[in-house]
Amino acid sequence: MEDFEKELKEGFLQEAEQLLLDAEQCFLSLETLSSDPNGGDRSIIEKIFRLAHSLKGSARAVGFDDIGHFTHELESLLVKVKNGEIRIETSIVSLLLKCNDHLRTMVTTLKADMAARIDSSALISEIQDHMNGTAKAASAPAPEPCEEVPAASAFEPEPAPAGPTTFTSAGQGTVAELFRQATVSPLPLPASVAPPSATPAATPAKAGSAVEEGIRVSLKRLDVLMNNIGELVILQTVLNQHKDQIQSVLLQKTVGQLEKITKDIQGISMSLRMVPLKQTFQKLHRTLRDTSKALGKEITFETSGDETEMDKTVIDNLGDPLVHLIRNAADHGIEAAEERVRAGKPRDGQVKIRASHQGDRVIIEVIDDGKGVNPVIIKAKAIEKGILSRDAEISDRQAAELLFHPGFSTKSEVTDISGRGVGLDVVKTNIEKLQGEVQIESVPGQGTTFRILLPLTLAIIDGMVVTLGEERYVIPVAHIHESLQPTTDDIHHFTGVGEMLSLRGENLPLFRLSSVLNRKVKARTSTDCIAIVVRTGEKPFAILVDDIIGQQQVVIKRLGEELKDIRGFSGSSILGDGRAALILDINELVGRNMTRMSSSNATIGVA
Repeated sequence: MEDFEKELKEGFLQEAEQLLLDAEQCFLSLETLSSDPNGGDRSIIEKIFRLAHSLKGSARAVGFDDIGHFTHELESLLVKVKNGEIRIETSIVSLLLKCNDHLRTMVTTLKADMAARIDSSALISEIQDHMNGTAKAASAPAPEPCEEVPAASAFEPEPAPAGPTTFTSAGQGTVAELFRQATVSPLPLPASVAPPSATPAATPAKAGSAVEEGIRVSLKRLDVLMNNIGELVILQTVLNQHKDQIQSVLLQKTVGQLEKITKDIQGISMSLRMVPLKQTFQKLHRTLRDTSKALGKEITFETSGDETEMDKTVIDNLGDPLVHLIRNAADHGIEAAEERVRAGKPRDGQVKIRASHQGDRVIIEVIDDGKGVNPVIIKAKAIEKGILSRDAEISDRQAAELLFHPGFSTKSEVTDISGRGVGLDVVKTNIEKLQGEVQIESVPGQGTTFRILLPLTLAIIDGMVVTLGEERYVIPVAHIHESLQPTTDDIHHFTGVGEMLSLRGENLPLFRLSSVLNRKVKARTSTDCIAIVVRTGEKPFAILVDDIIGQQQVVIKRLGEELKDIRGFSGSSILGDGRAALILDINELVGRNMTRMSSSNATIGVA
């Protein structure tokens, strides 16, 4: 295969992924047409037809005949839908989604082996049965169990560029532009693959406005760039640390100017990895649709803030937790239609997912209007499983947080969707790996909100530099609620438990950094140390450090192969004086000690 032919095929496969993602959303929107008394937006059908037509023409043009043949059969079905010969109903939408999944599998297979052949005869036969009116009614298949769903990074296509894809070596524009004359009947190409001069479906640009172009860039190249810029930021920090020692005024000014330019470069480089949450949210629509059909529930899906951008590394690892939460909302949250009617609610349940920025973090909320969390049932189940003692007194909020306990489930029967005790604990674990936290709020009878708080990026964080003897460590600021120097009256000792910090009437377990790290340093009295209060984990606690040097942005460096499996450290960084410092996963470090104390906490009234 010649390089030019290979490049064209690779370009088609990349664009096909985005086409199929757009098509899936259109198929999901079709269900609104059957329930809308006014017929809904019929332009959706036209858009679907154009997407299929463009995919067929471009596939044949680059030599992927299997895709072209299958899409031709799909197009025949769409013609009958478009002309009203086949009614839009659940079975048709399910078939179209099944076809879309098959096409995505074909694309994935061809990306691994461009000479691969894919047999589509069984699905083509099913398509023909629907066109002939001989199809058998089939129940909606149950989705895969939550614990078997792959992480987002395993199936998420590379995000679409800001503009049309270009092949700089050939200088010929997009695949669709190269072969648009090869397609049968000259329908307009969709904006996702058409060049700027051939996008009649897009909103016309204002006179005099420039069209922003984009190119595809390898993630490996971006990683190398980010690593080098990280080194530049470290060197700039070192220069700033010693700027006052420079005698030359000119050099001092130059260092100041270099700092400004470095920050600008850092900001631009960080933005290169930022992608919107839109594609992630779109996948969740399909997940909810399949789950609700399997459960026999009618659930509407609503999104907002899907243009919110995050680091691609974060988004790649966010899909699996969100899938768990969406299925949890459909299965545990939303009631059956009859139960909702008896409770004075609309028959159709509602699940919303929304995202927004809050400082240097992104807040993602999964909201349902279901039955909410019943703390009485949760407490009873926790006692039954031995998670909670019978005489333990906990608040309703703490009861709700028991849902994150490993192995906890309120389901009495195991189904394909839930009941295995694997789910929300996975959500909590995966979110904490991303330096984030997950919260739950619920009102019985009204619904539940799961709130995920995540950093914008995992490359650079705001860190608090603390000392332990001559050693220095970095604690992410996002994990720190407050810090204080305790007095003698604030510290209490309990036999078998250890030190406790009394903070405004609340008793918090108090740990020493030297103990959790098992470091032998000169011991200080508690009142000579600084207590850092952490509330991002399952239970709040305080940890004593010798001193706080200050807050600064730090570039995260991954630990080497020999250290990557050591728990309690999320990376390392180079500080202003050129010395290295470990970045602490403070919840992981203290968690082991918290487990030992948990049985004693209930007896002394720890919140």
